[in-house]
Amino acid sequence: MKDFLLVDFEFTTYTKPVGRPRGFFSEIIEIGAVKLTGAELKEDGKIQNFVKPHFYPKQAKDSMDFCMITEKDMKKGIEYPEMVAKLAEIYEAGQTYFVAWGTEDYKVLNTGCERHKIENPVQYEDYLDLAEAYKLWKGDELTTGLKRATEEQEVDTAGLWHTAYDDAANTGKLLVRMLEKGWTPEFYFEQKAAYDAEKAERRLHGR
Repeated sequence: MKDFLLVDFEFTTYTKPVGRPRGFFSEIIEIGAVKLTGAELKEDGKIQNFVKPHFYPKQAKDSMDFCMITEKDMKKGIEYPEMVAKLAEIYEAGQTYFVAWGTEDYKVLNTGCERHKIENPVQYEDYLDLAEAYKLWKGDELTTGLKRATEEQEVDTAGLWHTAYDDAANTGKLLVRMLEKGWTPEFYFEQKAAYDAEKAERRLHGR
């Protein structure tokens, strides 16, 4: 069985109606990651770092405030390429599921690698969106937030929400609970393929 690398990124956003810098993109400013072995679900590595915004540091302030990241914290931050190198150390392509809550984490990682002109070590085929998996597993129409999902499954969470490491660790606890209840990654990818095919069919026929 593949290992699981639970990852959460906090990243910059720009929501003001004017003044958006030309070429702006969301930059990762904090990474939290926990690796669990596939067989025993034991912790086998972790990452907890602030990441210095390289391209648009002035625009990072609002996002830092939301994530409770101080200027002092950011002085201890690492550069983006070092963060990617840390990920590559505990992720093995084809042997590790890269698990995150939602679709954004892989996107910001991939865009960041493109802009820094470095290779993204994470294969998209290994990306497992646990938010979508949870929605399909329960048969819900809408995606549930991570906090609510952990409450629904009576997961004993810890730490602060919207801090990268704590969110990654709590995502891992929810993953373990789902596995205990019979869910499997293979089941998710089967459901996802069927769901995507149904959506494509509806678009084709204008429904």
